[in-house]
Amino acid sequence: MNQLPNPFNSNQPDPLNPLQQEQSEADSENGQLPKAYHPATKKTLQKLFLMLVIGGAIFGGILSIGVISLMQKAGLTNVPARVQNPK
Repeated sequence: MNQLPNPFNSNQPDPLNPLQQEQSEADSENGQLPKAYHPATKKTLQKLFLMLVIGGAIFGGILSIGVISLMQKAGLTNVPARVQNPK
């Protein structure tokens, strides 16, 4: 007989959830997945992340200065002249 799963039983895995399927497949292949990074790996990843954030901020600053200077050379930052409407 086909019975619907009990929605109130939170311990039952959902067979349609792709995240749980990937995790169960990885568990069956490798036995266990590491729960945390090695401290040296974690420190290296933190340094890499910090370098990427700082590099992105520097690159964005240089790019914005270049865009503003091009806009000034093209005259796009000037205040437009007032046009008087004849009455």
